[in-house]
Amino acid sequence: MKLGLEGKVALVTGATGGLGAACARILAQEGAALFLTSRTGGALAKLAGRLNESGETEARWLAADLRSTDAAQAVAKAAQKTFGKVDVLVNSAGASAGGLFWEIEDAVWQDSLALKFMATVRMIRAVLPAMIEQRYGRIVTLAGNSGREPDPRLLPGAAANAALLAVTAGLAREVAESGVVINAVNPGPTRTMRWEGMMEAFAVRSGRTPQEEEQRFVDAIPQRRLGDADEVARLVAFLAGDAAPHMTGRSITADGGASRAIL
Repeated sequence: MKLGLEGKVALVTGATGGLGAACARILAQEGAALFLTSRTGGALAKLAGRLNESGETEARWLAADLRSTDAAQAVAKAAQKTFGKVDVLVNSAGASAGGLFWEIEDAVWQDSLALKFMATVRMIRAVLPAMIEQRYGRIVTLAGNSGREPDPRLLPGAAANAALLAVTAGLAREVAESGVVINAVNPGPTRTMRWEGMMEAFAVRSGRTPQEEEQRFVDAIPQRRLGDADEVARLVAFLAGDAAPHMTGRSITADGGASRAIL
């Protein structure tokens, strides 16, 4: 099935992270041109180089720290200048530390909200006027299932994710008549370098091994495995294209059956 991404321009934030890079690869395979951003220029250059060498896409990039209040506008303007338009925004920037609630310092909460939540708000704000003007846009935010079912050890990220889901649902209604579709994907625990780093940090505090810490999460997943980044990226590509234009203000959960809610 063709997703309708040929000839589209996709802006991907957090592009050098595990999920962001997977989204870039899958979107490229579907024929989208890519404008990539993250905080690490060297990693962006390597990723864009690999994507360009594949012959499947044209990829350009700009390093930016989206915690800066002006960064989102700069990235959006650079993408517009490079490709003439932005059809798709994939928000994948941000990772949150966790731990015991009473041991989590203010800085962890502030960083989670600054990068995962406020950076996403600013990126959407930066691309939305042009999408409304061209009467076409697809915005997909990688939130997280902890926003719906918070894990007690992942509360900073859960708070940011819940806020992102609220923005997704509310803003989608605001722009629905303008041809702009806004949705979210809620991954459960997914195998990435960030996940492995978090398990190592948990292990340092608990005295257990990273494998034992991970097993606590796996035991709560009916499929008894973590998710795979490409599995999540394929859902993002589905929402980023024209396969489901009547779906807006929604979130798709991919957590191996861990959620117990009906909706």
